[in-house]
Amino acid sequence: MTANKYLRVVLVRHGETEGNVRGIVQGQSDTPLTEKGVLSTIRKAKKIRQLSFDAVFCSDLSRTSETLKLMQREIVGLPEPGYKRELREIDFGKLTGRLKAEIMPTILKHKATPHLPYPEGESGGQFIARVKRFFTMLMDHHSGGQVLVVTHFGVMETAARQFTGPPSYENIHIGSDDVWCMTFAHDWSATREVL
Repeated sequence: MTANKYLRVVLVRHGETEGNVRGIVQGQSDTPLTEKGVLSTIRKAKKIRQLSFDAVFCSDLSRTSETLKLMQREIVGLPEPGYKRELREIDFGKLTGRLKAEIMPTILKHKATPHLPYPEGESGGQFIARVKRFFTMLMDHHSGGQVLVVTHFGVMETAARQFTGPPSYENIHIGSDDVWCMTFAHDWSATREVL
C-alpha cells in the first residue's frame, strides 16, 4: 500500500448461538443462532446499512453465514460474499464442545505458548498466521476501499492484538451489538473504533 492509501475493515461477530448460551467452546463446530443472536445481528446491520462496501468476506461456518444472510436482508446492494476458511475460529481439536469454564486454564496456557497446538487442533501461532494471511490479502487487493468481514471472536481479538497493539494483558470485549471498524495505515498499523 502506498502512503496515501488506507483500508477500512468493518468487522462483525456472528450472533449469539445455542453453544454460546451453553458455555461451550465451539471452535470450528457449529450450533444455530438463538433468537437473541438474530435480533442483535439485525441491530448491527442497521448500524452499518448506510455504508458502502467494495467487498464482503465471511467465515464458511454456518453461524457466520447465517449471520451474513440476516445482514443481507437489512443492507441493500452488498457485494457477493467470499466465504473463507481463514476466517474460521481457532480449531480447538479434542477440546471442541467442552465447557469453556472447565478448560479455561488450558486455553490460557495455549495463549501463553503460541507454538503449542490443541490436541488434534491448531496452535495459536498457526491461527495468528492464518488471520494475518487473510488481512494481507485484503491489503493486497482492496487497499483504498472498505470491506465487510463477518467472523468470530478469536479472529477479531487476534486482529486487534496484531494490528492495533493493545497490551497483551488487556481484556478484549465484543458486546452483542458491537461492530468494529479497523482503519489500516500503509505500515499495517491500525486504529479500532467500536460503532
